[in-house]
Amino acid sequence: MMATQSLNSVSPVAVSSAATPTDHRKRISMFWFAATTLLGAFLVFQVQPVISKCVLPWFGGTPAVWTTCMLFFQVLLFGGYLYAHVLRTYFRPAAQALIHLALLSFAVLLLPIEPGDHWKPTGSESPTLYLLWMLAAHVGLPYFMLSSTGPLIQAWLSYHDNSDRVYRLYALSNAGSLAALLSYPFLVEPVLSVSQQSTAWSLMLCLFLLIQGMVAISLLRVRSDAANPQTSDTNDEDSIEVTWKIRAAWVGLPALASTMLLVITNHVCQDVAVVPFLWVLPLSLYLLSFIVSFDSPQWYKPKMVAVMTVLAIVGIESKNLIPYDLQLLSVVTSFMTFLFGVCMMCHGEVARLKPPAKLLTQYYALLSFGGAIGGMIVAVVCPLIFNSFIELPVSIILVQGFIFVLFVSVKGWKSPTYDWNRAYRLRYFAAILMIAPALGLFRGSDENTIASERNFFGVLRVMEDERGLHLVHGTTIHGMQRHGEAKNQPTKYYGHESGVGRAIRQLQSENESLNIGVVGLGCGVLTCYGRPEDHFDLIEINPAVVDIAQHYFSFMRDCPSSQTHHLGDGRLVLERMTDAKFDVLVLDAFSSDAIPAHLLTYEAIELFRSRMTERGVMAIHVSNTHLSLEPLVHRLCHEAGLDSRVIKSGADKEKCTSSALWIVVTEPGHAIWETEALAVGVPAAEAELKDAPFWTDQHHNLVSVLRAW
Repeated sequence: MMATQSLNSVSPVAVSSAATPTDHRKRISMFWFAATTLLGAFLVFQVQPVISKCVLPWFGGTPAVWTTCMLFFQVLLFGGYLYAHVLRTYFRPAAQALIHLALLSFAVLLLPIEPGDHWKPTGSESPTLYLLWMLAAHVGLPYFMLSSTGPLIQAWLSYHDNSDRVYRLYALSNAGSLAALLSYPFLVEPVLSVSQQSTAWSLMLCLFLLIQGMVAISLLRVRSDAANPQTSDTNDEDSIEVTWKIRAAWVGLPALASTMLLVITNHVCQDVAVVPFLWVLPLSLYLLSFIVSFDSPQWYKPKMVAVMTVLAIVGIESKNLIPYDLQLLSVVTSFMTFLFGVCMMCHGEVARLKPPAKLLTQYYALLSFGGAIGGMIVAVVCPLIFNSFIELPVSIILVQGFIFVLFVSVKGWKSPTYDWNRAYRLRYFAAILMIAPALGLFRGSDENTIASERNFFGVLRVMEDERGLHLVHGTTIHGMQRHGEAKNQPTKYYGHESGVGRAIRQLQSENESLNIGVVGLGCGVLTCYGRPEDHFDLIEINPAVVDIAQHYFSFMRDCPSSQTHHLGDGRLVLERMTDAKFDVLVLDAFSSDAIPAHLLTYEAIELFRSRMTERGVMAIHVSNTHLSLEPLVHRLCHEAGLDSRVIKSGADKEKCTSSALWIVVTEPGHAIWETEALAVGVPAAEAELKDAPFWTDQHHNLVSVLRAW
């Protein structure tokens, strides 16, 4: 609202000597510029979670889907900004309007954006390349056209007012982006189904075409000489020379901010806590730094921001001094403060170096190019050359040097002036400060790690201690094997007293052979229950998990049962296994917090039911730190006419088992509930079923199952 009011108070420069201020005000309204900017920015950031939710289930629900989507959108954003620059530089105003409206109209014809079922991956594709191709096919052109809105609208406004005030629209643009980002998980997703979200976004794009058309029509009345810097009215600033160093800063500073955004998001979501929507917070702070920096120079105080950022690093380094119950909140707060400080310094400096309005589109093109470089580094380069998240300490090193240079070079605390020679004289001291904080992060890496592998789905580590080998993904332990004679005994969540252990052993006592399906391999612990006459179908989406389970753990090698491995998403694989019938179907994909929600919908439960024998039992692992999944599973099973009961098991340090929560599901009246092993199962209470969420493929919302922090 502040930015809109400021724009409405602008006294525009006359389009030509024959035009009077009154005539000009009749020809153009700032309302259309503001409305186009806000709606365009809203659509740009609203389409990202919409399309991500459409494709997320097909790639296992991993946070890497969001990182890859971010890379796609950042690269396309650069393309849109470059298009705006070319359009503004080489075409007359009227031609710009006609070209842009023609392309935008064609993009509307490609709607809707929701991919069809024929786009479902088979599991053999490269997840990153396939996802990028899918995004390009469905949202490529619409997003490309929308991404050009910010610089293009400001360029068109500069025909009427070429002062620094046009940059206020950039703050307004980021405000629209922030509104879209925050509204999705709390307003859009809980109300609209996936298809409805796609339809609503498509309708808003049609509305956007009409609104931008109002602005474009005004260009038809702009004389060609108004677009020529030599003949248009300009400020004295237009004579300032923009050097290659300044242009390098336009690229380098946004690249650093973009890199830190993705690096910290990856770290917090995979190594601190993979809480759903935690990616919203860092991206919101990233956008907020743009809003603050471009709204007014008075908000940016380099020295104060630098001190805040250093204190945040101290908080990160001091996490072990914080009481355990407060560590999660402390670490997340420290990382978010650190990210906001880095983004404020990068974007504050970029805003301070903004050029005259005649170079506006070039300026934004280089800014977006820097953002795309950051996305490329984190999403493509780092997974190829590193087997761990080493980019975090490396980025910290760069940031420390940047903080030092900026803090030393800025003379004042309130109205800064710069003396870059001061930083140069202290360059050796700066080198020490750059390395020191990173050493602590390097020391923090676990010395017990004997193997590490990184791919699209994250970083897997094999750790060894006196008890045995552990398979770790982020902060979640996905399996453990003991040393010595007990190496083939079930551990962690799969002990004999767990729900899945009780179910398998009971059915084995009643049947000569079992066909067992497992979604989520881990290190293969469940195969230790196998007998020579049993068969396992093991489904895993991450090929690195299969490799590690086969090479570092011996559960599958020692198992006497026959085994068939299937690579791909659990639900998609089961859909293709039309002839399969399981006596036991184990769903073990929910212990991590980036859960594949498409495995917990009504349609998914019906699919799993169709893959079970009449005597079959389904075991669903719902142990989870941040999500309460029991009411959801009970409600789904109840609606499907199935019987579900919770079996809780305690931890046993001697046997290396952990507390586990399993829900065992059967057809109504199954005889297994009369046995001593399964009689401990607790059915859902009526009140629990009444208040439980109900998910379908079209409507599921992780907020509904979040535990209170």
